[in-house]
Amino acid sequence: MKKKVLIVFKYLRANWNPYVIKKFSNYYETEYLYINEYKNKNFTEIVEDINKLIEQKNIQIVVFDVDYFKFINFFFIKKIISEIKILITGDDAELHEINSITASACDLVLSHDPLSVLKYREKGYQAYQIHFDNGEIIKDKLIKKEFDVLFFGNVTPDRKEFLNYIESKGISLKNIGYESGSGLPIDELLKFISKSKIVLNLSKSRTTKSVKSYTSENIYKFLYTFKGRIIIAGLNGAACVSEYSPGHELIFTNNEVPTFFTKEECVNILKKLLSDNELLAKSTNSFNLKTEKLFEDKKNFLPIYNAIEKIEKRKVKLFNIPYWYLRISAKNILLRNIKLSNIIKSIYQFHIIFSIIKNSNIFIKFSIIFESIINIFWYSLLFTLKSKK
Repeated sequence: MKKKVLIVFKYLRANWNPYVIKKFSNYYETEYLYINEYKNKNFTEIVEDINKLIEQKNIQIVVFDVDYFKFINFFFIKKIISEIKILITGDDAELHEINSITASACDLVLSHDPLSVLKYREKGYQAYQIHFDNGEIIKDKLIKKEFDVLFFGNVTPDRKEFLNYIESKGISLKNIGYESGSGLPIDELLKFISKSKIVLNLSKSRTTKSVKSYTSENIYKFLYTFKGRIIIAGLNGAACVSEYSPGHELIFTNNEVPTFFTKEECVNILKKLLSDNELLAKSTNSFNLKTEKLFEDKKNFLPIYNAIEKIEKRKVKLFNIPYWYLRISAKNILLRNIKLSNIIKSIYQFHIIFSIIKNSNIFIKFSIIFESIINIFWYSLLFTLKSKK
């Protein structure tokens, strides 16, 4: 009989959640929920409801979707009653500072980025790579190629400038990217990819804001990150030319995924491949075979399944939890479903705050308690007024 898994998602994302569910469902009976659907519940009530569900369904494994959602923190995960707890992250490059602390409440870490996996292993975590895209291999390898170069994904000002330059140099580019929204439905996107000779991957994280930092000032404009665009291209019969990222460099050779740093290098690579059918076919075939071997759903998940079945229970013990993390956690615990009408109920959440700061020094205790008091009264008034508009 299959073990049972519960996936705790932040909210519904049509281009992400179904594939995570599918990957686990290949090996486990899989349940899932969305935290944002708990409209009128505070921190304690949400924890109690989830634990009741785990008991009723006899669930042994809980997976926590954490990126950019500080409510699912170390203290939340610690209160969930489960034999095995797994942290899953798709944006760890920017969030590793906070995620690596949250992960200490878990038995296993699954990350999209192979470099991120190594960073977790460096700290002592059991970590494996998982991807969040459609892991099915295209069946018809003889689809006619209608487009030379395809770009899809978010079009930031930086990327727009890059794409305009490529077109100005005579490259035939099919741009189905988007400046807002979430792009084409997946079925339509896969058709475009399978009809394209080359998928262009731009690795820089979005350049419209600085890279998020929790421990210092925001310093860097971007990071070179591992993109799912590479995987989905390989599984659907296209070649890929990519801006550098250390993540894909760990997996692919330069013959499999030719790599560039500048727009001039990109144009030279594209022109070379498009002018030599034999070279393009060789690069495409080797890239597709590597991608199918590593990222087809069942093959990609098998090492994860084996790790779960023989879990080492190798939790990483932290020397301490830093002030900035305690402060973020306290705020997100107290502000869940806070209004003037339930302010007394919110004040009762202070016992959780006291428990998370009990081992801190007097300065941290005073700072967090003082800020928590201010937050309760200020945000209960603010959220009440907003709800009446």
